[in-house]
Amino acid sequence: MNPGSTGAALPPLAPPRPAPPLEMVDTALPTGLRVVAARRATVPVVQLRLGVPFGGSTARHTAAAELLACTLLTGGGGAGRTAVDDELAAVGGSLRAVVGPEDLRITGQVLTEGLPRLLALLAGCLTGAGYDGTTLEAERERLLHRIRLTGSMPARAARAALLRRCFGDHPATRETPTEDQVAAVDRNEVAELHRTQLVPRGSALVLVGDIHPARVVEELAVALGGWAAGPQAVRMAPLPAPAHPGEPPQAVPVTGARQCEARLAAPSLVRTDPGYPALVLADRVFGGYFSSRLVQRLREREGRIYTGQSAIEQRTGSALGTVQFASAPRHAAAALDGALAELAAISGELPPTTEEIASARGHALGLQALALSTQKGLADSLYGPVLAGLPADWTDHLAARLRAVPDDEVRAAAADHLRPDAYTAVLLGPPADPDTD
Repeated sequence: MNPGSTGAALPPLAPPRPAPPLEMVDTALPTGLRVVAARRATVPVVQLRLGVPFGGSTARHTAAAELLACTLLTGGGGAGRTAVDDELAAVGGSLRAVVGPEDLRITGQVLTEGLPRLLALLAGCLTGAGYDGTTLEAERERLLHRIRLTGSMPARAARAALLRRCFGDHPATRETPTEDQVAAVDRNEVAELHRTQLVPRGSALVLVGDIHPARVVEELAVALGGWAAGPQAVRMAPLPAPAHPGEPPQAVPVTGARQCEARLAAPSLVRTDPGYPALVLADRVFGGYFSSRLVQRLREREGRIYTGQSAIEQRTGSALGTVQFASAPRHAAAALDGALAELAAISGELPPTTEEIASARGHALGLQALALSTQKGLADSLYGPVLAGLPADWTDHLAARLRAVPDDEVRAAAADHLRPDAYTAVLLGPPADPDTD
């Protein structure tokens, strides 16, 4: 009997319940900012997601971008973090800025009646951030503390090691700057980065909640009208194919580590590829949820890992299939061998069964329906595709394709993309004991 088979066929998926029509506006402002506004009036709250492509080619760019994200929401003219937080609290709102190698993202929410005030605050930060010395130094200290904390996290260290192993010095590997790089950045660099790269043209703003989309777009055009058009936002350079596929895992010794972190990556399919829905289901059968082969074998039957999963990461112009799990050092080698064996099986002599595909399909569609039923989930689901330039209803089309994709295409996707020799691997953990064979 194939893995995952119980001998009883699952009933077919029930027909999808018709979703209530979604009132939505998808347009571009004169500044070049794409705006998607959707009405989901379940509670009197509005969710905001603003994404600005923020690619750069140097390590110094990474450090300056982090400082910009830290100081951006401290208020125009150097008002200060406390003053901005007090204004947001008065209208039941919040704003948060984070940056990575690909984009700078501002996430927020606010009571519906406070949306005009939140937009005014956001506009002030986008157009009038002062980066005065006191604010900058305070935020630099916060950032340095966070970098030190991040450096102590094994999962983050393992991811960084995998990216370096796969892509060398590509900008995608610079998810966190070093303390020295942050210390070397001055106010002028941060202000210049804001002026030249924090721009609306090529960026996207998503608003979801208790709103009237057409009206809120008109208000938004006025509120953000001072955010000058400027140049086109800068996208990160596309990723090359991961280096070292099929080679033995790179051992990354970490003194004091008490567990091992394994990370694997292989080329995958971008979400616009015709074969993407089939690969989504194949990946889910392999390691995408609790009933997957990876989890059932390594955690439930063999007890070799604490937790594990696989996923498809969408990147600028490319995609990565990733696998990750954590284990005790004594189980690490066997767990990695087991993961590779499961990849060999699912891409070879034991392809996904009809029962496994039905279960994965139901899980994927169920999670998507659950996410789209909430304001936050809908905003998060819209953000990635909209920033990538896809239609605002892309998630609906994906659901239809996931429901309709034939089982044979899922098995073909597993055979083509889940081969163990396509993966680059790293294993982070305590240094090897020289007295152990």
